[in-house]
Amino acid sequence: MPAKKKSRRKWIVIAVLVLAVGGVFAAAYFRKKEDIISVQTDKVQRRDLIETVVATGRIQPVNKVTINPEVSGEIVELPVRDGQQVKMGDLLLRIKPDNYIASRNSAEASFKSAQASQSTALANREKAEIEFNRARQLFGNKLISDSQLLDAQTALNIARAQFEGSVQQVAQANAVVDRSVDDLAKTTIVAPMDGTVTQLKSERGERVVGT
Repeated sequence: MPAKKKSRRKWIVIAVLVLAVGGVFAAAYFRKKEDIISVQTDKVQRRDLIETVVATGRIQPVNKVTINPEVSGEIVELPVRDGQQVKMGDLLLRIKPDNYIASRNSAEASFKSAQASQSTALANREKAEIEFNRARQLFGNKLISDSQLLDAQTALNIARAQFEGSVQQVAQANAVVDRSVDDLAKTTIVAPMDGTVTQLKSERGERVVGT
């Protein structure tokens, strides 16, 4: 009889343990199931959907400006760097202007000299016209010979030609002044628009060739 009681007690303990373990697994299962089927709710409203796409490629700007110096010389100022934001009119590059200043000054001096020569040529032409008119009067009164009248006509023609030449010299000298002033202005390069410096191909102190 005692042996049967011990056997029954053993099976009762085993059954209790099995039920306890089963209860633990059942609780874990139902807790996990509840977590899986949990639903998040929110108010219905209009929103922007954001989609993230991972891809390889190259970003290209809408507007790209390649800037090259138009005059040759040494870079004395380069206040920008790669990736820097700039505004339209900001200084990008300055080339040593000494030679271009000297060229402009020389061109202006030549222009003033040409203007002086033109004034002299104008005065000589007016004098030749007066002398020719007087010679023609004297010739009409038979007071000078044909050769003297011809000499006055020749002098007038020469004076007129010299004046026309001086006018051309003034125009050429003025063109040289304009070109020298333009070259001097090109030693300073500024940003043509707002943007970002993407790549610098030169460094301060480097000598560049105008293109």
